[in-house]
Amino acid sequence: MTKWLNWFAILSIAIILLVSLFAVGKTFSGDFVASEDVGAEGISADVDFPVVVGVKGGMLEVAQVTGRRSFPKSTDPVILGQAVPYCRERASWTAPYRITYRLRLGDQWTLRYRDGKLFAQVPELEPALPVAFDSRGLETGAKESCWFVPDLGTRERAMKSISPELAKIAKNKKTKDFAREAARHTVMQFLRTWTMRQTSYADVAPDAPIRVIFPGE
Repeated sequence: MTKWLNWFAILSIAIILLVSLFAVGKTFSGDFVASEDVGAEGISADVDFPVVVGVKGGMLEVAQVTGRRSFPKSTDPVILGQAVPYCRERASWTAPYRITYRLRLGDQWTLRYRDGKLFAQVPELEPALPVAFDSRGLETGAKESCWFVPDLGTRERAMKSISPELAKIAKNKKTKDFAREAARHTVMQFLRTWTMRQTSYADVAPDAPIRVIFPGE
């Protein structure tokens, strides 16, 4: 009987020690245990498997319009609920920009070969947005305001207006009309090279006239 009591006492002490060690390890595991990511075994980290997928369509860059434009802003301070135009804050930025026009390739193109001429009906010019502008060429204009009026943030608002204003210019019909002839010439060169590689247009002469027709023409 005494022997069994001794074994029971030893077993109880062992269980208590194990529970205590588990509790202590859980408490201090954050200090003594950490983790580190291990790379996938069997595959070198510098191995790449590029896959090229052909897609129908795409965009063809056909013309660019470049220039410089000033982007001004003005703000009237409001004192006791009334705007004070005499202390109007004015600020501006001047930025060089480049508008790129593209044509969408794919089913929207209609080609016809008639009387020795190739006629191509192409989609509308689409500007690449946001319009690119050279931040290194930004110039700030002189800021005007009354000396006793705190800064109204007009210069910051003028900076933020550059991209939206350039998008409006790029979508404007006048700007598109300005770029259309250069785009037409690019499309003609593209079609001349393209038709020479197509078996279905083998009867098209290398110097055949090409007429590019935009929507509305």
